[in-house]
Amino acid sequence: MTTTVTLRGPAAAVACLLAMARSRGVRINRTKLTNLLYLADLRAVEHGLPPGSGVDWRWRRHGPHSLRLAEVVRDLREAGVILLEDTADPFAGHRECLIRLVNDPRTEIDAEFAEVIDAVLADYGQWSAGQLCDLTCQTPPMREAGESHKRGARLDLAGGPPLPDLGSELSRLRRWALSNPLPDDEPGGIDDLVEEADRFTEHRTDATRHLLEE
Repeated sequence: MTTTVTLRGPAAAVACLLAMARSRGVRINRTKLTNLLYLADLRAVEHGLPPGSGVDWRWRRHGPHSLRLAEVVRDLREAGVILLEDTADPFAGHRECLIRLVNDPRTEIDAEFAEVIDAVLADYGQWSAGQLCDLTCQTPPMREAGESHKRGARLDLAGGPPLPDLGSELSRLRRWALSNPLPDDEPGGIDDLVEEADRFTEHRTDATRHLLEE
């Protein structure tokens, strides 16, 4: 019996974009997938919504980049959800790697973000990969990060300076926590509070009964 898997997170965002692109007759390659999904995240933030792709965007000279997105594309290909087809680009005169859905997978994605993806495809779906790269490089998050010329700087989609990388600091804190477990009598624990509350139960009962009798 075949089990239908529900895609969530970045995989659902990729599948949703590919399905909508197919319905609009839009050709999607790796570069266009990256830039269109980035633009969808950016537009979502501009409308007060959380970025729905679920990936971490970083600065590269030729446009936004996400290692997580590359992993998702690889996993979807290995799972048989998408097909990567090396073909000639009839407009640019060179070869490209098209990405196509093999079927219609079930996806769990925020409805508002799905609408944002569709709107971005309507506005930019027919643009070439090069045009999309030029556009995304001019967005505020890319311009802010580009000023540092630091390859791999995390983009702040709200348009502020690049976000700090917390990976090394979090690893250091995890190592410290493992070597410094909380003692049984850690201040701020609730065991003492529970014991104290139990000791005053009878007094609280008497006080309540006295108030009700007045």
